[in-house]
Amino acid sequence: MMRAILGGTFDPIHWGHLNAASSVCEQIQSDHLVLLPSAQPPHRSYPGATAEQRFAMATLAASDIPNCTADNWELLQSRKSYTQLTLEQFHQRWPQDTLVFIVGEDAFAGLESWYKWEHLLDHAHLVVMRRPHSHNVFSETLQQWLANVQTKQPEQLHQHASGCVYLAETPAFDISATAIRNAIQTEQSWTHYVPNSVANYIQTHQLYR
Repeated sequence: MMRAILGGTFDPIHWGHLNAASSVCEQIQSDHLVLLPSAQPPHRSYPGATAEQRFAMATLAASDIPNCTADNWELLQSRKSYTQLTLEQFHQRWPQDTLVFIVGEDAFAGLESWYKWEHLLDHAHLVVMRRPHSHNVFSETLQQWLANVQTKQPEQLHQHASGCVYLAETPAFDISATAIRNAIQTEQSWTHYVPNSVANYIQTHQLYR
């Protein structure tokens, strides 16, 4: 089985996350999508909703996507959310599966600041979600690394257990969690940015007020 993993703060999870991840899963023909809320994001301040609330929203969102589940693995860890450690542990958890970690292009551009980033491919592949007409310029170090590990054929992700990076062209979705939180606080329209179940949860629990 190929498991595609989308990590994030998901504060809140929205259609931008879900549609982009679904596009990637279709391109690489993955069998399952895992939504993985991060507990203590090293590059972010503490999120507005609690870990339990963010996981609840991810679980609701997953129910709207075929072959998708939310996983609270990182929320149960006593450490910060380091992707390299998570992928190593997921490999132990699902030793027979091919793991694919999905990351946004902006996050990928800062990969050198990640914990043990050179070992991210030891137990998984990376798929980078590229925006249409992107002009992101990667550092020379990252470009050299990418030249050695990039594949332009998604089929290669099925032929190797780990070790590849695939740059996936994804549709543009002009949505951000920050904009949604701001819209809620200023009483502007926002419910169309998230699944109905997530919108109902946010309203019921009076989040981001």
